[in-house]
Amino acid sequence: MARHAGRQRGAAAVEVSVLVPLLVILALALAGGWRLGHVRSQLTEASAAGARAATIPISAAAARVHAETAVTADLATAGIWCAELSVRIDTSAYLLPPGTPGDVTVQVDCLLSFADLLIPGMPGALPLSASSIEPLDTFRERTP
Repeated sequence: MARHAGRQRGAAAVEVSVLVPLLVILALALAGGWRLGHVRSQLTEASAAGARAATIPISAAAARVHAETAVTADLATAGIWCAELSVRIDTSAYLLPPGTPGDVTVQVDCLLSFADLLIPGMPGALPLSASSIEPLDTFRERTP
C-alpha cells in the first residue's frame, strides 16, 4: 500500500485543470443560450408591437412608418442591437374596402453578432427572424 501512495501525487491538480475549463465552457454555453432565447423573445415582441402600431393609422404609408418606429424603439429599449435589421411590413389589407377583414403582417429579420451574443470581439453572426399578424379594424376607413 505504501508503494502506491506516490502515484496519486498531483492527481487533484490534473482533475482541476481539466474540470475548470469544462465548467467555464458550460457556463458560457448556458449564458449564450439564455441570451439567444432572450433575443428571440424580444424579436417576437418587437414584431408584435410593430403589427399593432401598423393597425392604428388609416393609411398604409403611415402604417409602415408607425410599424418601423415601433419595432426599432422596442428593440432599442430591450438593448438588442442587430448588425443588420430588416423590417418588412405587409399593408396590402389597406387596399381592401371597409367592411372587408384584413391583416397587417410585420416580419423582423435581425443579423445578431456573436460579439453581442457571447463574447465581445467574437467573429460571426446569427440570422434571426420573427413575424406577427394583427387584424385591421373591419369597419374603419382605409386609404392606400
